[in-house]
Amino acid sequence: MSLHSDFISELRKHFTGDIRLDAASRILYSTDASMYQIEPLGVAIPKTQDDLHAAVELAAKYRIPLLPRGSGSSLGGQAIGHALILDCSRWLDSIIKIDPESRTATVEPGVVLADLNAAAAPFGLTFGPDPASAERATMGGVIGNNATGAHSILYGMTADHLLSADVILGDGTLETWDIRCNSKLAPTIQTIRKHYADAIQQNFPKTWRNSAGYRLNYLLPWSPSVPSQWDTGDYGMPSSVYRPRSTVNLAPLLAGSEGTLAVIRRATVNLVPKPEHTILGVLSYSSIPQACDDVPRLLGFKPSAIELIPQMILRLARSVPAYARQMGWMVGDPAAVLVVEFSGDRLEVLKEAVRGIGDLLTVAESREEQARVWNVRKMGLGILDSRPQAARPAAFIEDCAIPVEHLGEFVREVEHIMAAHGTDGGIYAHASAGCLHIRPLLNLLTGEGVRALRSIAEQVFALTKRMGGSMSSEHGDGIVSGEWIEPTYGREVTDAMRLLKRAADPDNLLNPGKLFDAPPMDTHLRYGEGYQVRVWETALHFDHERGLVGAIEQCNGQGVCRKSSGVMCPSFQATREEQNSTRGRANLLRALITRPLTVDEGRSSVNGLSSMVYEALDLCLACKGCKAECPSGVDMAKLKYEFENEYYKSHRRPLRDYLFGHFDITARLASAFAPLTNTLMSVPAVKNILARTLGITEKRPFPRFASKRARALTTETRRHGKKIIYLSDSFGRYVEPAVEQAAFDVLAACGCDVHVLPVVGAGASLLSKGFVEAAKRRARGVLDALHQADPAGEAPIVGIEPPDIYCLKNDYFDLLPERRDEIASLSARTWLLDEYLIRSDGFCNLRVANKARFFPQNKTTEKLLFQPHCHQRAQGLVDDGLPSGTNATVEMLRLCGYDVEVLEAGCCGMAGTFGYEAEHYELSMQVGELKLFPRLTRTADAAVAQVSASGAACRMQIRQGTGKDALHPIQLTARVLPK
Repeated sequence: MSLHSDFISELRKHFTGDIRLDAASRILYSTDASMYQIEPLGVAIPKTQDDLHAAVELAAKYRIPLLPRGSGSSLGGQAIGHALILDCSRWLDSIIKIDPESRTATVEPGVVLADLNAAAAPFGLTFGPDPASAERATMGGVIGNNATGAHSILYGMTADHLLSADVILGDGTLETWDIRCNSKLAPTIQTIRKHYADAIQQNFPKTWRNSAGYRLNYLLPWSPSVPSQWDTGDYGMPSSVYRPRSTVNLAPLLAGSEGTLAVIRRATVNLVPKPEHTILGVLSYSSIPQACDDVPRLLGFKPSAIELIPQMILRLARSVPAYARQMGWMVGDPAAVLVVEFSGDRLEVLKEAVRGIGDLLTVAESREEQARVWNVRKMGLGILDSRPQAARPAAFIEDCAIPVEHLGEFVREVEHIMAAHGTDGGIYAHASAGCLHIRPLLNLLTGEGVRALRSIAEQVFALTKRMGGSMSSEHGDGIVSGEWIEPTYGREVTDAMRLLKRAADPDNLLNPGKLFDAPPMDTHLRYGEGYQVRVWETALHFDHERGLVGAIEQCNGQGVCRKSSGVMCPSFQATREEQNSTRGRANLLRALITRPLTVDEGRSSVNGLSSMVYEALDLCLACKGCKAECPSGVDMAKLKYEFENEYYKSHRRPLRDYLFGHFDITARLASAFAPLTNTLMSVPAVKNILARTLGITEKRPFPRFASKRARALTTETRRHGKKIIYLSDSFGRYVEPAVEQAAFDVLAACGCDVHVLPVVGAGASLLSKGFVEAAKRRARGVLDALHQADPAGEAPIVGIEPPDIYCLKNDYFDLLPERRDEIASLSARTWLLDEYLIRSDGFCNLRVANKARFFPQNKTTEKLLFQPHCHQRAQGLVDDGLPSGTNATVEMLRLCGYDVEVLEAGCCGMAGTFGYEAEHYELSMQVGELKLFPRLTRTADAAVAQVSASGAACRMQIRQGTGKDALHPIQLTARVLPK
């Protein structure tokens, strides 16, 4: 089926948003976070409510299937299909109203749950259901999945908090679904209540944590059981949303309906008070079943949550920098831990409760300590998929819910089923609710793996049904569980559900093939038997990732890159475009290597779909935020370097790439004629002609080059000090010599014997422009120069520009694998200067001796706002246990007496020379305006605080975006040391 040309023509007349029918858009929306792939008919991105209505009305007229979609973080395949995608996440994201008195919020479907919670927080309120994907999941998707999370024993499911909704039925009819039941569905509702009530009560799973099919039990209202910590009203429904039996609220029917009943325009949801205090206790166990056996006992202590984290996740978390830094609470190497949370208004009562549950591994009392524990748990799913291997964790039995008294028995039997198929898997859980996330390790590229997929699923379904559980408890049905709906409920209840579907969507246009008539769960696999790839011979080394294919396929589609916090992914945060997310880029790269390619053997094998991949990667700022924050460990910057290196074998490079990539040469020449160079480039006519010729923005001033260099003075005393090799960078050498001089002064004050490497820069600028072969030559030059300067290979190597230092420390392994041992030796002694100084006795003794003189007791320590370079944020832990990356700079500055606040503003937007490129200038400034610029210009403390930034590009962006001068941390350090 394809979209009728008359439909497209008429839709364009009534639609102010975007309509995209191109191959790239269809590829981008062909996957979600599930293991499936189905290419849609096209994508419509409504900008207004009228757009949304027009799309549904016209689709009904032309019989076009529609699929409303949020962030695409669904795990069951419900957000993909052979339909026109309605992406509500980009523009339909208004929080219309928060009413603190009634404790309600009215939102559009594209509102991200974390943003709703942030808006409700000043009123002491939050949305009760808390899925782990809250930072990117939209409210439309939260409702569509009937989502919940770790605190479901307190708050139940989304259905329990959905008060009313304005919807569009399949024929375009506008309705409000609420307690009034003023709907064309009313006769059908009455039929279900009258004729199917007994069947519903007899055949629903025994667990309350159930998202399979439609919420017909809410029409009675009735529930087979209730969450253990609920303050319940009559009929087993929560008192916060209780309605008398004589009335019916249609809104909860939308929860778990996956867009098959109606398209949500806006919804009003219940909010709950945030507890005043919380405390966590962590218990360790020798096996996962043993931990599960202990859950019923722990529920007797009235906790607000009990979460199971297995050894597999705990070990893998240490390999992802963003999570390794948060693992300080973990002691030993237990097979499993239970995280038990207590919440309430009296802290002492909570402390007493947590002490009573058993021998604790650790207790987390502060919000920061608790956040570290929860962050590791929330990223469990992605962390499981971070290992590059053929057998990957497959999400097909990962949403089972079992009455909690059977939890341990269920886990033992599932482990037996997996073992019988020659595999094991990751098991983690919302243990307090009996909800298990189980991911068997399977190689779905083989027929054996696909057969095991079905066999395991069938056996686990039989086990789940026998124990009164549900195969779908918070992640929805989609493709993965759709075929289990009728076996779960039986024919009679399923007939009642189909009756409801026909009344709301008589032509089956809304997300067809979901819930009913779903395809078999072992079809439409993204990676299945017959999956083939074709790749070029890479210039970079990808053995750690199982080759280029493994590096691309590392993305499992969860969409953590769609969040609005942290560094990853700045271009998505600014544009809200799927193409500009790490997931979007990975999808396009995967399409490139799996679709037929047009091969030019003499030049490059990257043709075919290369133009759309280039467009997506062109807006990647190579911040390495994904390397640090993506739980699956995708390194899109490395993939960009590799792709551009191959792409430009058959495409013409912009001239500016040579100037920016070889900036050490550009800057050296400009510096040699600095007075003349600076004068010429300050003349508007000359500057603008040069900018237009090179494709550089006219809206930024050019850097002013320095004619004088910093000097590392050598004295007889220092010759006997510790030998240090200093790696200069282009900006420190030719543009900001004062920064490099500060570094030399600090090292001199510490008694170091500084040897400046004759090579300027490690090659980071070359890599950033895809000059991989040139970067290899630079790497060889640096290694040879290091050997000449330090034949023994013992001296520490330091520098002040994060991209160059971390290029030497990390990227050289991928550039020169044949010199791996040599690189490993120098990598272990290569430091950002800040990292080295906090490890230096000379600096620490100097700091202690002089701190009192420069920061006397009667003087307030200077407030400092620090913007780290993105590559600093991406650094993981080091073996000595001392701070690295951002934390090292903060430690250095605090040792010097500064009151440091790290700006949680993500990427500044400059990204080396990205912000100087004409077509990227606007996006660069958009990224800065997201958080950084407002924080530096619109808050009271910013007016008096000193600003510091470790990256040269970051300092330029701050100066040009806010008018504030940011200093390098080493300049601030030099201030407090004796001259």
